[in-house]
Amino acid sequence: MHFTDTLPPKSQIFDYWKDHLDKLGIFIDWGEPGCWACGFHYGTKYDIKRADVGWDKILQCWNNIPLQRCHIIPRSLGGTDHASNLFLMCRECHDLAPNTNIPEIFFEWARGQSSDVREFSKVRVALESFGIGMAVAEDFLKVMVSEEFRSWMREKFGLHRPQSKYAPISSRLTTATTVGLAVHYWRIHRASPERHSRKTRPKSGGNVIGRSIRRQRQAISTPHLCSTARAAMKSAAARSCDATPSER
Repeated sequence: MHFTDTLPPKSQIFDYWKDHLDKLGIFIDWGEPGCWACGFHYGTKYDIKRADVGWDKILQCWNNIPLQRCHIIPRSLGGTDHASNLFLMCRECHDLAPNTNIPEIFFEWARGQSSDVREFSKVRVALESFGIGMAVAEDFLKVMVSEEFRSWMREKFGLHRPQSKYAPISSRLTTATTVGLAVHYWRIHRASPERHSRKTRPKSGGNVIGRSIRRQRQAISTPHLCSTARAAMKSAAARSCDATPSER
């Protein structure tokens, strides 16, 4: 069966929404095309690098970026294929977006998305998978951005192509790969942070332990750790571009 694409091009969707998004509290950079919900940026490949570029070139860049055209109100609930009912998002946001016939719910959800926070959440889960608590998470994130670690990890990783096409890009260095290598590197070259964590853990007193846990949970959501996690993953991704790893 031949598939017929009835949706307007991404450039037309951008042209419609460019003067409306700020009224919804959603801000985009015309020169750095990215997901309108979480702000995921695909790198400089799709950026507009000249300030004097013509409008045709700007539209061409928005057409080329691998964002998906997502219905605000789904067709199953009466939504149209008009540009006013379409939103440019990465694959992950497209999968996570609410499906209702109330646009306000969609836009409120979109305003609450952040690729930085989402990436840090993945880093947190990966750290916990390797038995690393949040009390020492920042130490590991610093390891991940160090040149020493980036040089060590070369030739020790491979890019992964998501089987479900869920990720915002077609193949990537997974969070578990980078975090796993960082933990392994730390255990080889430095004293185990778990030992330091155990030494400072209160021996008794439920309230003290409860306060400690609450402080750790607060630290998890700080903008500082989110930005550090983003820098760590970007640093590792940059290293992956320099190397020629296998792809599975």
